[in-house]
Amino acid sequence: MTISTRTLAITVSTLAAVGLVVGGAIALVPAAISPTTTAIDTISATPHQTTTTTTTTPTTAAIAAEPDAVGAMLLYMAEEEKLAQDVYDALGELWGARIFDQISSSEVTHEERVVTLLDAQGLADPRTGVAGLFTDPELQSLYDDLIALGAESRESAFQVGVMIEERDIADLADAILLTDDPAVVTVLESLRSASQNHLAAFERQLG
Repeated sequence: MTISTRTLAITVSTLAAVGLVVGGAIALVPAAISPTTTAIDTISATPHQTTTTTTTTPTTAAIAAEPDAVGAMLLYMAEEEKLAQDVYDALGELWGARIFDQISSSEVTHEERVVTLLDAQGLADPRTGVAGLFTDPELQSLYDDLIALGAESRESAFQVGVMIEERDIADLADAILLTDDPAVVTVLESLRSASQNHLAAFERQLG
């Protein structure tokens, strides 16, 4: 089964409401705010009251915590590895096949390696800590679909394993192209190699 790769993109936008006082009536007008935009608070009780302006600039820590393309990719990878673990745990319990338990243990290690990279970039771990629950809506929908498919039969469960590993391999190949940071590349290449081994193991189950 061919699974399209995921192109990572980040769009950060916010809207602020600016209160405008005209003849005692207040109208709210949306205004786009960039990370360094000045926020204006207009206070007017009478026509003669003064207007105060407050400028807010994000701290260095806040700017550093904003994910770039590599950071966004790592956030996604952490949850994608969690998806593999959660699906394998559920299907292993359902069908009693040891392969799911064995590969699930490997996925836990994968998650922790990605989270270590996130820590180095000052990014928070996106994992919820709850099996089957994801912050990324795409991964949440994928998890639900894979669990439903894997519950159909033992063979379908192994096919789900193949699908997950093929997707991981493709996404990791794309992710490697995003960075030349040796620490990140080393981890991603290691995860891709492990996923290739997992794929071969599931394919053997299908005979």
